[in-house]
Amino acid sequence: MNFIFKLIDKLYLKQWSIGVANMSINEVIRNKKIDKEFKWIPINNNYQFFADPFFFSYKGEYRILYEELDYKKQYGYICQFTLNKKNEVISKKVMLDTKSHLSYPFIFSENNSIYVFPESGTGGKLSCFKYNEDSESFTFIKDILNLPLLDSTILKHDNKYWIFSTMKGDDSNKKLYIFFAESLYGPYKPHPQNPIKDNINGSRPAGNFIKVDGSLYRPAQNSDKYYGSSISINKVLILNENEFIEENYMALTPDKKSKFNFGIHTINYVEDLLVIDGLSRNFLPLIQLKTYINKKLRPKRD
Repeated sequence: MNFIFKLIDKLYLKQWSIGVANMSINEVIRNKKIDKEFKWIPINNNYQFFADPFFFSYKGEYRILYEELDYKKQYGYICQFTLNKKNEVISKKVMLDTKSHLSYPFIFSENNSIYVFPESGTGGKLSCFKYNEDSESFTFIKDILNLPLLDSTILKHDNKYWIFSTMKGDDSNKKLYIFFAESLYGPYKPHPQNPIKDNINGSRPAGNFIKVDGSLYRPAQNSDKYYGSSISINKVLILNENEFIEENYMALTPDKKSKFNFGIHTINYVEDLLVIDGLSRNFLPLIQLKTYINKKLRPKRD
């Protein structure tokens, strides 16, 4: 992205939203494309966005945990949408607001329990929460790693737990790190090859691991043109305590049929439903100026 593009880009309001489609992840992997139309969740105003959706079902309901960001507050917090059978939002709830930036509420299910690991790179730690289905609330379990991890994605593989993440800083979209443990709660050890990957295309996690036809796939962000330009699906070839090898398998580009056609950086699934986020870009220089002034005037947060 050159200087002129960056300058002009500052005049555009960027808003992420969440799209849902009736399609199996198996079809996506086998056909190397998404050919279904998404239903997009409406955004209420010009000062918020919805991103990083994670999906699960409970008693016939589909629930999405996601990051909601309010430009006036200048930080993100974790919310929940509940959907009906038409993929329409029937309720919304704020789940976790620490007054410091949160995003990417990764969901890990084990032993009939749901655990959530929200990104808190600004706070410098990765924490584990248990999701209480009936009360629709979080219970804090423990801090897992005291590192500024971004988009942490957990996999159970060969009886070990593996955390894939980048870190806050200049290489947040490039350098991939792996940590592993015998227990979900740790303690976690760094992989001896860390950073395991150093590439703007295909490093930073973009959703849960995908298992199809005996193979393992890892969605990752591609920001070679700009942040969130597309998703690379990588096929994992080797993963153990000493080695990690993956290869690019396919690319997912933004939904060109929708207004959110400028970017995509998360994909997840449950049963025969897909959920993604999409980026719209609208020329609104006055709102951008107001947002910039508000950001400069607000006190700095941790």
